[in-house]
Amino acid sequence: MDHDEAVRLLESGVDRNVVAGLISIGLNESDRIWAQQTCLKYFASSNESVVTSAITALGHIARRHGELDKDIAFAALEEVKTRSPSLEGVIADTPDDIEAFT
Repeated sequence: MDHDEAVRLLESGVDRNVVAGLISIGLNESDRIWAQQTCLKYFASSNESVVTSAITALGHIARRHGELDKDIAFAALEEVKTRSPSLEGVIADTPDDIEAFT
């Protein structure tokens, strides 16, 4: 999926589409900074599937690009863990993945 299609899915506001858009961004987006900022924006979602997808996509961005703004990413992950303890399992592996790839 290209950038424009991912943006269209995000803008639809339909959770299933947002999830697909975020995963596509993690796997395909060439603009690392935009991709990271977009994923971090969706950390604030009230839908846990959306947040989980944003977290997963952030890990993909780190793996694909070999860099990430780690301070911002780690702080955001801690905030999500505090706000949504049920996502701790998803969050637990992400810092290790980011460290391994960046």
